[in-house]
Amino acid sequence: MSQPVLALGTAALCASGCVWYLPAAVDLRAGGDRPDSLRLTAAGTLTGWGTLALVGILLLTPAPWQALGAVTATGAVAVAWLWGRSWVQRRREQREESVRWEELRGAGARSPGAPRGSG
Repeated sequence: MSQPVLALGTAALCASGCVWYLPAAVDLRAGGDRPDSLRLTAAGTLTGWGTLALVGILLLTPAPWQALGAVTATGAVAVAWLWGRSWVQRRREQREESVRWEELRGAGARSPGAPRGSG
């Protein structure tokens, strides 16, 4: 298959991928309003789609196949690293949240007969 045909297919795929990369961009722009794990996942998603777009552009140039493979491999490694970090961060956030809930449950169980108000 020729490179321009592959570039056209890549462009069509990138256009249809907006259902993934637009929400990811919104999550990144939200900053501190989103958990760190979600922002890492969004960064990985945008990295993956950005890599695909870059490969599509490179397909329109006389770049050798080795360059396309190197860009694709670098992007795949970056995405895998970001998603892996996101997974680790998500597990950490879940553990912290579990500890908080256990503390709340424990605080309620310590004083069941305490007055709740003066009304």
